[in-house]
Amino acid sequence: MAESFSSALHVRVKGGFQVPQSSWTFAIPESRTRALKSKLSIEAPPSVHPSNRTDKSKTMRAWLEINLDVVARNYRYARAFLGDRTRVMAVVKADAYGHGIEPIVRVLERENCPIYAVISLDEAKRVRTETTKDVLIMGFVDDAEIQEAIRDGYILSLYDRSHVDLLHNLAIRVGIPLRVHLKVETGMNRLGMQISEAIEFLANAAQFPMLKVESVFTHLAMSSTRDVNLEQLENFRVMIAAMGEMGVSVPIHMTNSHGVKPFPEGHFDYVRLGLTLYGVEPVLPGLEPSLTAKTVVMQRKPLRKGEATSYSKLFVAPHDMEIAILAMGYAEGLSQSMTNKINCVIAGVKTPLVGQICMNLCIADVTNIPANRGDEVVIIGKQGNEEIRVADIAQQTGIRHHEVMTRLGKSIPKVYLGEPVQTADRVRAPEVN
Repeated sequence: MAESFSSALHVRVKGGFQVPQSSWTFAIPESRTRALKSKLSIEAPPSVHPSNRTDKSKTMRAWLEINLDVVARNYRYARAFLGDRTRVMAVVKADAYGHGIEPIVRVLERENCPIYAVISLDEAKRVRTETTKDVLIMGFVDDAEIQEAIRDGYILSLYDRSHVDLLHNLAIRVGIPLRVHLKVETGMNRLGMQISEAIEFLANAAQFPMLKVESVFTHLAMSSTRDVNLEQLENFRVMIAAMGEMGVSVPIHMTNSHGVKPFPEGHFDYVRLGLTLYGVEPVLPGLEPSLTAKTVVMQRKPLRKGEATSYSKLFVAPHDMEIAILAMGYAEGLSQSMTNKINCVIAGVKTPLVGQICMNLCIADVTNIPANRGDEVVIIGKQGNEEIRVADIAQQTGIRHHEVMTRLGKSIPKVYLGEPVQTADRVRAPEVN
């Protein structure tokens, strides 16, 4: 039997020469396939996002496991907690916080999620491969992308009064109204129009008939801190009151994951949920982490008292010990700032990583732990009775949860577990103390 390769693949020969993509197909006898594959690396075409592979190679050094059942359950918990008045806007920017946009949207579509939020047009296009629902682009888009976004019906964030004429003129050029969510500044002092500018714009909206304002929103600076949230809400209410006086009635959104429980006043029509969907923190009761990060043991060796391991000799053995070199480093999503600060789980035992984290390696203390070449190691997640959460790493290192996940998500392959439940049955809202 022969194995065929076609023009749907890019073929790169070791050494850097790339065969130009063209319309060709050739067959290779099975006896020669293995030899050819040792000389060629086969790459998926650009339309297939490389981080979203669903297979687990036997030679995988480090990988993520994403449990889609958990994502579905987390969505249902959030929806039940919010009740019927407030809907979930699923934030899937940064490749769904490192979880992979397409599989996550596919799960949320089965749960009838009404709208998605991303950071770029490229991400919006990836969402659109799985749904025809609304997609809000919250980040920068250039003039050509704006026109494409208008044609394809995406929603843009309008956060600068000086952009109004540009956006309106581009919409005129395309001949289709541009859908926008108007972002106002209430205390974050990042993206957003000043409230006075936003009120002036809405008062003169008739001058810009090709701009269709479909929502008004703002962003919390310290969403888990109720007093600060209330200060921003007071500012936001100035905008809401002005909208009422002008007869502007559109959906409003303000709150994100950390504000859902402590700040119900900010729920309004939508809440923007990212961390909640992925269960990174227990911001609501019942949430579970959907992400596990794993690697393998490469070598076990002794480290004598007084000897150091890894670069710069940042860890010196206080006693005779055993160490395991693991196949994961900062190129696989860890960070040198995690050096001598975080743990892993090997053979069901939680144990520290020691010594400076290298580009592709790190080192664990495996004294009295049965760890050998090829054994599975958990960096984030559960093994036996032990668990390491993203929140633990954030607390130990000062690195934000978001950064931990997105570093991992763009660095190593993903393996998807579970099948999302087909129905979107509601669950009972968890009790909140």
